[in-house]
Amino acid sequence: MKLKTIAVVRNGVKETPEDWSIVKSQLIFNKVYVQGLYKLSHFKHIWVLFGFHRSRTTLLRVHPRHDSSKPLVGVFASCSPTRPNKIGLTLARLLSVKGRTVTVQGLDAFDGSPVFDIKPPQEEIDY
Repeated sequence: MKLKTIAVVRNGVKETPEDWSIVKSQLIFNKVYVQGLYKLSHFKHIWVLFGFHRSRTTLLRVHPRHDSSKPLVGVFASCSPTRPNKIGLTLARLLSVKGRTVTVQGLDAFDGSPVFDIKPPQEEIDY
């Protein structure tokens, strides 16, 4: 499977912050996908599917939040980026849609992360 990058995360975050929930990020969309943003602003949240572009390792057991005081769990029972497929999924609060820029809050992606897709939550869809 080959994924196309539809946007790039811009937030200035280079190191893991203490609280991702307060981080505001801009998703800068490739111009070819801007028409796909039509009426996105009607939603309060969006799912963001993105790539862990800085993660190179794969671990099958991890300490949650890299906290060695917590017991080991399987990577599929965690939110760790050290996964076989370097794909992240976050429900982020949608703040605005302006031109080719979508601004969200709470996305746990570093600056420069590729965005592969976005979708509104099913329960918010009302056509």
